Amino acid sequence: MGELDDERIERPTWLVISSSLAAFISLTAAIRAPGTLRQFRELFKGFGADLPWISQFVLDCGDWAWWLLAIPGVGIAAWVMSRSYVTPDQRRIMKITVRSYSLAVWTTVALFTWGLYAPIFKLSAVV
Repeated sequence: MGELDDERIERPTWLVISSSLAAFISLTAAIRAPGTLRQFRELFKGFGADLPWISQFVLDCGDWAWWLLAIPGVGIAAWVMSRSYVTPDQRRIMKITVRSYSLAVWTTVALFTWGLYAPIFKLSAVV
């Protein structure tokens, strides 16, 4: 049984691609967020109406919130890339970690997109 624990298998390439892509997206968003959100704040000032709660949340927290995903994302990608051969248990942990992280990134992208564009869609429906 100890022999099975020491068995090393090649780490799947999709883990490197997926973790790198998610880290790249969150890091790019973290770097670009302050400028992008500044433009949306200026746009929404001209609306003269109260924003939905999700929009206000994105505008208030967006400058720093992406860093909460970007920093661990870079660490996860580096961890996955640093191990070419892993045990089956390590591979399972990597898969769970990368899938959970990717889900968090894509959920955040969706919420931020919804938060920023909901007032614009609402205004266009009225006009």
